[in-house]
Amino acid sequence: MSGIDNDRMPSMGTDRSPDNLPRQLTSFVGRERELRELRELLDRGRLLTLTGPGGSGKTRLSLELAAEVKDGFPDGVYFVALAPVGRPDLVLSSIAQGIGLRDVGDRPLPERLRSHLETARVLILLDNFEHLIAAAPVVTQILQGTVAPRIVVTSRAPLHVRGEQEYEVPPLRVPDPQWATPAAVAGCESVRLFTERAQAVRPGFVLDESNAGAIAEISRRVDGLPLAVELAAARVKLLPPDSLLARLEHSLPVLVGGARDLPERQQTLRATIAWSYELLGSGARRLLAACSVFRGGISLKDAESVCAAAIDLGLEVLDGLEELVDQSLLRRLEATGDPRFGMLFMVREYAAERLAEMPERAGIEASHAATFLALAEAAARGLRGADELAWLDRLEAEHQNIRAALEWYSRHQPCEALRLGAAMSRFWGVRGHFTEGRQRLRALLDACQEATSTRVKALNGAASLAIDQGDHADARDLAGQSIRLGQELGYRRGEATAHVCLGRSLFASGRPAEAGPLVERALQLLEGLDDPPGVATALLYAGLAAHFTGRFEEACARYVRSLEVCGPTGFPSVAVRSLQRLGKSRLELGDIRGARSALEESLPIALELGDPWAVAVVMEGFAGVAARTGKPRRAMRLAGVVRGLCEAGQFSMPVPVEQELERWLAPAKKQLGRAAAQVMAEGQRMSLADAVSYALADEPEDAWPSGPGRSLTRREQEVAALVTRGLTNRAIAGRLCLSVRTVDTHVDHILTKLGFSSRTQLTAWAYESGLARKDP
Repeated sequence: MSGIDNDRMPSMGTDRSPDNLPRQLTSFVGRERELRELRELLDRGRLLTLTGPGGSGKTRLSLELAAEVKDGFPDGVYFVALAPVGRPDLVLSSIAQGIGLRDVGDRPLPERLRSHLETARVLILLDNFEHLIAAAPVVTQILQGTVAPRIVVTSRAPLHVRGEQEYEVPPLRVPDPQWATPAAVAGCESVRLFTERAQAVRPGFVLDESNAGAIAEISRRVDGLPLAVELAAARVKLLPPDSLLARLEHSLPVLVGGARDLPERQQTLRATIAWSYELLGSGARRLLAACSVFRGGISLKDAESVCAAAIDLGLEVLDGLEELVDQSLLRRLEATGDPRFGMLFMVREYAAERLAEMPERAGIEASHAATFLALAEAAARGLRGADELAWLDRLEAEHQNIRAALEWYSRHQPCEALRLGAAMSRFWGVRGHFTEGRQRLRALLDACQEATSTRVKALNGAASLAIDQGDHADARDLAGQSIRLGQELGYRRGEATAHVCLGRSLFASGRPAEAGPLVERALQLLEGLDDPPGVATALLYAGLAAHFTGRFEEACARYVRSLEVCGPTGFPSVAVRSLQRLGKSRLELGDIRGARSALEESLPIALELGDPWAVAVVMEGFAGVAARTGKPRRAMRLAGVVRGLCEAGQFSMPVPVEQELERWLAPAKKQLGRAAAQVMAEGQRMSLADAVSYALADEPEDAWPSGPGRSLTRREQEVAALVTRGLTNRAIAGRLCLSVRTVDTHVDHILTKLGFSSRTQLTAWAYESGLARKDP
């Protein structure tokens, strides 16, 4: 009939919209948050691209999204598989075919397609676009020539066209390494997927106490990548989870055998990664191989440093990293400062195979090790100053890379490995890596016997870590070796540090009178060396020697002098200990208010440092204050917190400190009787956030309700009420006569306790609950 456009899509008169979505034969697990976010994005725009590495579940997620929203597209939901399409110029005809438009007639196909879709309320899924990126403008042309259609694309690389909303599909969530019970891991998406797929090949399979830990570790080892989880679960037909885990050290040969009706590139993990690899330019391929030497993350600066010394990529490192991110072989990580990138475990394994084929391999590995040796030695200097916290965080972020460098140097240059271990020793002590640090330094000291200042530093680091773990015999042996070598080399700073270590060991094993002269000798050796951190440390231990020989006023004077040497912002790991000890000496002198003030000031610093030992020491001080002020239950709970922190961190308190705490607690134990152990166990089970709030609250004995949903303490209510009035933390500190850091800690724990993420939420809650009308 004349006057009728036969290309225009007819309006559907049925209640059900047409679709050609592939019917799924397996269950869909998790992804509730992702589906919610994708629905919101699809409501806001007409082009949505799901990106992510091969095997991340982009296709399955897009199909689930389409199934959920299909009622909003009465003219149809259409799936267009682009993986088999070999050339970009075939994309348009593939789309037409996918939505049922035949390529016939004398009008150009683009015109006929736009006419067909002009006002149609359809959703089109374009699956696997990454190898056809040159055809991305086709998608834009369709949307510009129509009004209502929406398009969802899955691709390992974004299209980079106007109007595109990119959504990076994350891996499935994996279990927290600290929790490996069946109840703790069963609700985790990656574990649920593994369990369901394992039951499909082995019907009697269950998640229980015997395999929960192995399944959780398998999920983490494969980075929660859905395809990898499914391939691993398929192996349960022959291998129990613990045997499977042991074989995943090299995962690519194991993660094979996907369903035969899947595309070939999805039947093995190696094929999935190779598909993306083949889409890279030659320079990006070489960069991917070079990046395999990194562990735990790759900063732009470090990638440039490693490559500059070892390989000619033929392109800028930044451009190569962008290409790798676009192809989802790297992912951007949340980081401040220098851009940072992550690589999935299986991608790294594939990239390492490519690196092994390259003549530059040895140079790249050596360059990586040298880069992180330089970082560690710069950090060792920085840890002795005002930027200590920033350097600690930097080393924490790069700890896996430094471990890799240590292993490389241990195999190839043992004395360079000792340099690196010596530089890392302070970090290991402050951040609680005691066992690892001791084991590494012991092996490295045996491997490199050169009589150098580096060996003195390593002996001192090993001695300090031994003291932290209560192994005083080993500490004294190591410190003695260091003193003798330092004297032989004329290395006064190292000899002084060794004297402090020896004094620490004697003090910690209950011999404070013998420790005093050693620390005084250290102060003499440091004269004229311009070493404020060394002097501040020696003054701290001189104060300890005075305290535990009953000279409390002298101890206070030494601690105050140590704090003065540290300065207002310098060397916080020593400042925090001087503050803690100052509080305890004031407590012995009967100055309760001064004691509590020093402890309150020290706690936020200890938390910022991430130093579990320092947190335990300050909690021990709060227990003493509670005991001395007639609050036996509070004292015993806080003592339980100390015990829990020591057990979790695998460290012990020095003998005199334990004896001091026992003396403080004796009246509380007598008053509580048999209930003392139960109350102490309550503290041992407290979370760190609850313990901090409890210590800072200083409430009467009955002000700490048990169970979930705890209310704010009196002090927290005061802080919260001032927050709702718009006061800054500094202004609140001035109003309540607290330090700014203490207020920072209060605000953080108020938000955590109430489940809020912003001061705005806190303000709204305060008005609803009536707190905002209170006058603090």
